[in-house]
Amino acid sequence: MSSLLFNKCNLKPHNNAVHKSIIPKKVFKKTTIATLIFFLFVTVRAQNSIVLDTPSDTSDLESFDEVLVSSQRFDQKRKYSPRQIEVVGAKRLAELQPATLGDALINSGQVFVQKSQMGGGSPILRGFEASRVLLVMDGVRINNATYRSGHTQDIITIDPFILDRMEVNFGSGSTLYGSDAMGGVLYFKTREATVGNFFVKPSATVRYSSANSSLIGNAGLQLQSQKVGAIFSCTRSQFGDLRSGSKNYSNWDTFGLLPKYVSQINENDTVLVNPDPKIQQGTGYTQTDIFAKVSAQMGKFHHTINFQNSFSGLIPRYDRLSQFNAMGLPVYGRWDYAPQRRGFLGYQLKTGTNKHNIRLSLARQNTALARVTRNFKDINERTQLDKVKMLTLNLDRHDQLANGLILNSGLEFVFNGVISTGINRNILTNTLSETQPRYSDSGATTQMFSIFEQMVYSIQKTGTVIQVGFRMANYRLEALYSKSNPWKLPFSAISFQSIAPSYDLGITQELKKGLMLKASINQAYRNPNIDDMTKVFESQPGSKLVVPNETLKAEQSLTVDLGFLWRKDNRFAFEAGLFHSHVRDLLLDQPGKFNGKDSFLYDGRLTPVYQIVNVAVARIFGFYANAKIRLYKQLWFSGSISDTKGRYAKALGAYEQPLDHIPPVFGQLSLRWKAKDWFLEGQCLFNGTKKAEEYSNSGEDNQNMQPIGLNDINGDKLADGFNPSWQCWTIRGGYQPKSGYNIALSLDNIFDLHYRYFASGMSASGRSINLSLGYRF
Repeated sequence: MSSLLFNKCNLKPHNNAVHKSIIPKKVFKKTTIATLIFFLFVTVRAQNSIVLDTPSDTSDLESFDEVLVSSQRFDQKRKYSPRQIEVVGAKRLAELQPATLGDALINSGQVFVQKSQMGGGSPILRGFEASRVLLVMDGVRINNATYRSGHTQDIITIDPFILDRMEVNFGSGSTLYGSDAMGGVLYFKTREATVGNFFVKPSATVRYSSANSSLIGNAGLQLQSQKVGAIFSCTRSQFGDLRSGSKNYSNWDTFGLLPKYVSQINENDTVLVNPDPKIQQGTGYTQTDIFAKVSAQMGKFHHTINFQNSFSGLIPRYDRLSQFNAMGLPVYGRWDYAPQRRGFLGYQLKTGTNKHNIRLSLARQNTALARVTRNFKDINERTQLDKVKMLTLNLDRHDQLANGLILNSGLEFVFNGVISTGINRNILTNTLSETQPRYSDSGATTQMFSIFEQMVYSIQKTGTVIQVGFRMANYRLEALYSKSNPWKLPFSAISFQSIAPSYDLGITQELKKGLMLKASINQAYRNPNIDDMTKVFESQPGSKLVVPNETLKAEQSLTVDLGFLWRKDNRFAFEAGLFHSHVRDLLLDQPGKFNGKDSFLYDGRLTPVYQIVNVAVARIFGFYANAKIRLYKQLWFSGSISDTKGRYAKALGAYEQPLDHIPPVFGQLSLRWKAKDWFLEGQCLFNGTKKAEEYSNSGEDNQNMQPIGLNDINGDKLADGFNPSWQCWTIRGGYQPKSGYNIALSLDNIFDLHYRYFASGMSASGRSINLSLGYRF
């Protein structure tokens, strides 16, 4: 690797939360029968819509070939990318009816998503998660200086209704996007505000889901004229407490059930009996998303203003609220994210032609996230509020030169300012006092400036496409601590600076018509951010307290991809590949000392001290495969599978241990019938076994929240934390015309299986009927 580096309970019901109402079994059965009748009706209508003399819909198959992907900074046909890319369009999002984008990624079968609470969703790309996966909105990075390395929920702040498409770029993306893109890039392209002939098109959609009595409403408006175009959207989501499945996939009958929970009655924590243990009390929340985009064509210049605002009510942290101590009492009386807000205001200027153009993007993002925690029966409630102001500037240039040569170049500047505060409130007297914040108490900043150049060279005679790219970045971090900081740190400031290059080299070779071989090698990096270097956080109550470390270095990875794409006419497409990443200076938390002591009194508990350090080298490797096959006219089969393994060692040649964030083998199989505007689909999501010995000892995999006491097929007891394989079956269908009324109906988890995704702190949804009704003018 070439590199240069310098240097089980609930809080009391909230007024703004909608809680689960139990549906009577008779009503549920009748609704299920009605759903199946609807699917039969869709099938009949689809068959009647077949016209033998007209070509069938091959849009899904064409996504392997002609789709232009924006995640390469400039549009590029997917088949020419040397790495794996998955595209989920707006039409597919409407069919899936996802509550959040995390749910949409799950249904793709190619991205694993972890959830600590229902208001969560942490994508895992090739064994990398959270701050090692980069989120990008319309060419602007979303990851800020407080993105943590554990599990995140920022993706739920992006409204599915505003997207034109979502692109998943697997593998290192640092050459084009800089720090954090070690596992890949999740690129979100919002709908365009177009100019042209005048029209006004309002739209409205209402969605309902029975598993959590959720109700989602969206109202939109699109305006177009010769000079100006605009899009407006507002979405309101109300989620009740989630019901898990009734058919337990383990032989531990009480796994995932919540027999009791805590509620505040007259300011007193009281443990209550849960009338239905399948209801995960304390998972409901509300959210509002607002979007506005205005574009104007003025001569040779195209101007766009992009405004987004997402704010939620209280989001209960279910994995913490469902913890009980050895005496059978709840550990927490309250644990909320309150509030969670994301604001985005961007301006983009584009000028030039298709062959030569320049794009300038300016954006300001403001996020606020508060963690409100209180131990059970404690009168002191702590609120840690973190506010981040993020300013970005991107300048990109695209030039198509003679003889198949394309040059993409640009520069980027990113500034983060973080203010972290801590307030303690006596819930009886309402008295306020200062307490320790999550990050440095006198503010922190990061600055990053980088330039990049990419060359794409196409040799038409041989069917060869070569990509070469290089990036150089300068990064600075500063965090200040007051003399009276509550931790009594042995230093008053933390600073970090690095100059880090990254590069990539890729090639696609068309061996014969429809058969392409792809290979690439690329280097990525992740600079330690404010969360890595300055946080004080109890990741495991009473057993693990993470404290600051001022001696960190940047993580670096070298990834090799080898794959192929085989497409034959309009009949099938098959894609598969292997990947291997070597990571050095991996940041992991390890036992340490704080002011010379290995334990620290935190929240009334003497807790062992840990520090994040560059102690490890790691290797992550695996394979992927996905296929789409036309079986007959409008009948299509699709499937995907991904398997990743990860190991790390504290030094080269040392004993290897399982790496965290590595999911078991997973994927999906589906059979899809589509004719004109009607569709019908049956899908099976599957997960393989995660054996106890494959879990990381870091605690990030939440092994203690997985099934225990299971027996294998021979009746022998397996180790605690073993997570068996499972399959979840869904059927969905609907009518989705370009204008007029539209409907989508699905029956999720048909067999009402009770299961839990790897590393998650809550069980997945039980059987659910989902209905979406809309109208587009």
